[in-house]
Amino acid sequence: MSDHVVTVLGATGKTGRHVVAQAVDQGWAVRAAGRRPAVAGEFVPFDWDDESTWHPAFAGADAAYVVIPFNHAGAPEKAPDVIRAAVAAGVPRIALLSTIDVDHAPDDDPTKVAEQTLLSLPVEAALIRPTWFLDNFTVGSFRGMLETGELRLPAGEAPFPFVDTRDIAAVAVAALAPNGPTGPLPVTGPESVTHHAVAEAFEAALGRPFRYIPVEPAEFIALLESRGFTYSYGDFLADALGKVADGSFVIPVADTVEVHCGRRAYTPAEFAQHHAETQS
Repeated sequence: MSDHVVTVLGATGKTGRHVVAQAVDQGWAVRAAGRRPAVAGEFVPFDWDDESTWHPAFAGADAAYVVIPFNHAGAPEKAPDVIRAAVAAGVPRIALLSTIDVDHAPDDDPTKVAEQTLLSLPVEAALIRPTWFLDNFTVGSFRGMLETGELRLPAGEAPFPFVDTRDIAAVAVAALAPNGPTGPLPVTGPESVTHHAVAEAFEAALGRPFRYIPVEPAEFIALLESRGFTYSYGDFLADALGKVADGSFVIPVADTVEVHCGRRAYTPAEFAQHHAETQS
């Protein structure tokens, strides 16, 4: 194992678990920071509600991966303080999980504030800016639709460059390396595809019917509510999907994975096949 030490927040989450695994594969000393152990790395307690855990999680680390858990009450507002704590603990390089459209967010948006905080500090900063996760169809908001065989979304026919969280992690690990890339790093899939193409990829990989059906926002919101999500969350997603449908939210394909990881980003078909293999 090398003497390169990295702290990974959200080590059991969608991206963090892959960052941990890929960092371990690099031979680094990985601190999997959180409230419970991850599948790999050394468990280090970290609690967004307990500031006494912050400094120990970061002290002595050569790099840190910071994820803001938006489903944890109060965490988005504490993100700047966590970033400052990491820098105060001596971490010289930080990769922050951001979002592809952060530049268009209001000035008080927590992710934008976190980015600006990081950029204001004396640290090597990488802003990991992914587009929408393919994983949302398997472990996220739309998992129930995959199980029923119908992807019912108000997204129209517009294409979108969905990304595999393994690719997000690969870019993050590149940024955590000594002399890794810094600054804004947009992360997308290798091509823009419609939701029809995503459904077809899952259908082929899983060997069972799955189709995309464009629906009106009201139907989509009601469907999410029936599965336990709040109206406000459904309305938020419907608005975002509507912007894709009407063409007001267009994300260009980025070659960040290829440039910094030496390979092409995973396609929806490859993602779906990987999901099918890991579920069997």
